[in-house]
Amino acid sequence: MPRYYIDVRSHFATNEDPDGVELPDIAAAKAEALKVGARLLDEWASLPSTYSSAIVIEIVDEALNPVLAIPYTDIAVQKPSVS
Repeated sequence: MPRYYIDVRSHFATNEDPDGVELPDIAAAKAEALKVGARLLDEWASLPSTYSSAIVIEIVDEALNPVLAIPYTDIAVQKPSVS
């Protein structure tokens, strides 16, 4: 099973996922990234839009190539369930 890394990039810093997670495909990786984003939404809610608009969750494959970027606006709209 492929390994994906879920990195959070913002105006302030980049938080890289050092361990990654094994998932069957990019769709599962996107679902996992949206869960990560949902857990962080409360922290991001108080940020000015200038800063929150710069937040991106990036999915990186095991070759360390970016495969998908999910902007804050997509995370805030989807509000997936957190488990």
